[in-house]
Parts: sequence; structure tokens; C-alpha cells
Amino acid sequence: MTGDRGTPGLRRDNPEPADKERSNHQQPANQQRDDWLTPDGEPVERPTHVLAHLSDTHLTSPGVRYNGVVDADAALDRAVAVLREAVAGGRHLDAVVVSGDLTDSGDPDAYRRLEATLGQISGGADDQIPLIFATGNHDVRRQFHRSLLHRHDTDEPIVQVHTIRGLRIIILDSTIPGHGHGRVLGSHLDALRAELAAPAPAGSVVVLHHAPLPAPSPLLSYFALESQSRRALAAAVAGTDVRLILAGHHHLSQSGMLGAVPVAVAGSTAIRSDPLGPPGHERTWADGAFDLVELYAGTFTVSVIPVYGAPGVFDLDAAGCRAVTDAHPVDTANAGTVNANAFNADTGDGETVTAESSP
Repeated sequence: MTGDRGTPGLRRDNPEPADKERSNHQQPANQQRDDWLTPDGEPVERPTHVLAHLSDTHLTSPGVRYNGVVDADAALDRAVAVLREAVAGGRHLDAVVVSGDLTDSGDPDAYRRLEATLGQISGGADDQIPLIFATGNHDVRRQFHRSLLHRHDTDEPIVQVHTIRGLRIIILDSTIPGHGHGRVLGSHLDALRAELAAPAPAGSVVVLHHAPLPAPSPLLSYFALESQSRRALAAAVAGTDVRLILAGHHHLSQSGMLGAVPVAVAGSTAIRSDPLGPPGHERTWADGAFDLVELYAGTFTVSVIPVYGAPGVFDLDAAGCRAVTDAHPVDTANAGTVNANAFNADTGDGETVTAESSP
């Protein structure tokens, strides 16, 4: 960590030397997909960056249950166990991103427990997986700065900038101390625009707590990101290299768009909002999840990973998978052809391209 570079409210972590920024930003070598096949013999697509996106861990003071019911520490332990097993089995993670409401009341001990528990994902490896935190409305900004950012010089919102092999991850603070709803200050957005003025080699991901999407329930509608902030954020990221916005707050895995930029909302590790509750009801379940975000050269995927101890159905090893593919050979007779009917594709600029089938 290098701290600030002279810009008030801006913090840069994990900076990369210029020679690394110009390098190939492929994921570090691993064997996770070496034995995968495709139907047409094309190379298997591999992500350039992989993020575990957790949110709303809501760790409480010792002996206190979240909402009087949920052991939030145990819920986090379940999520961490899933990730630790994956890493131990050879899965690569570039970072763990946690998008706010880390604690339920800002207890300093809860921040220490959170950092220590998430640190177990690396499993004692020499290279610890970077932990990236945003603050939420249940957090206490001053304590968050001191406990996780190791900043003692400001209680104002901080824009964090992390760089991992060319991917820029920008963390915003959407909280209003003492209130549950969200707002992104104009000065905060100015810092964001200044940072985005120059593109990053592998693009950018923006993270904030309050999801810039419609809320799924009555109370979350009341405690939402203010509409003006949502519109201003959309304008700030429009036309930039921002590939994806990650958020939390809704206690529900969701996806949507902010203008032309996709938004992925991670569920809480401790609780799940019910968007199908009776009209006017705020209903939740003790049911956790997190997201696995995989960025590729030209796209990305967001996979929701439930964490509730459901029984397994099957677990085929490589030999078992190969037995299935061997039993289902692909169609090679018409390989390389398209449907005999011509199809039209809109290019998005008013022109239409017509594709014919191969002769």
C-alpha cells in the first residue's frame, strides 16, 4: 500500500510498475480448464481476472446475533470455507471485494474479525489474495478508515483505487453518516471522473455499497441510493472504460444496467431479501450467497454462489466428464456452416449486415 499521491480523498493501493501495465494481463497459469473441451475445437476461453464479490456480512459485536437471529460470523465462515476450498483446489482469485455493511454497528472488533476471516481464503499461501473493502450504511466511516484502510487523517469519503494486472478497481463511498440511504457527493464524483480520464489497460470496475438499481422491497426502496446520485453516477461512467459496477445493500443477488454499464449486486452472506413477499412486506430469509466475477478479454460473467449447505447431486472428475463427452459426439458433418436461411444483424449504427450460409 502506498497511501495517497497528493489528491485529497483519493487513495491508491497495489500500484503496478509501468512495465507490468504494458504486459499481457492474462490470469496466472493454472490447470483449471486444461482438460475442458469445446464443440468446435476452438480454444477454451479463460478469464483474465477473477474476483470474489461478497457483501453485507453484517458482523456484530461478540454475543450479538444479527437481527436477533443470524450468527453473521458463522455465515461468513461458510462463504469463506467455499472459497478456501476452491483456492486450495487450484482456483485462482485476483481479489476479494466486499461491498459494504461489513459490520452491523461499526464495532472495531468486528472489523478485525472480518479481515482475519477473509485472510483465511489464501490458506496460508505466501501470496495473500488482496482484500478490497467498501463501506456501507451500517459501518462507521471513521472506524472503517482506521481499521481497514489504516487512515487516521480524514473522516471524509475516500475514493480508493486498486490496480491488479492492469484492471483498475475504484471504490466509492456512498454513505451518509447517521443515515441509511445513499448519496455520492459531487466532490467524490469529480475524483472519479478525474481517475477515469485515462483508461486502464484492462478496463475498470467501480464498487459502491448502495446499488444504483431499483430496490426489491419497501424498506430498501426507502434506504436506496438517491435518484440524483444515481443519475450523476451514470453520467460519470458513461463513455469511459468502466466495464462493470459492483454493489450490495439489497441483500439479494441482482443484475441490471446503469445507462450502458452493467451492474451486479451481490447477495448478503448472512441474509436474503424476498422480492416475492406479500405487498408492503419486508421479508427476509437466513440464506447467504456471494458472486464470482470472471472478466474475459471481451466479456464477463457473474455467477451467484449460494451458501446454505444444500446436498450435492453429483461430482464428476475429469475422467467422468470425458466419459460423458465421449458418449455424446459433436455434429461434424455440418461444422462451420450456419442456418440455411439468411439472417440480418443490426450493427447498432443504423446499418444492417446480411449473412448467408456457407456454400
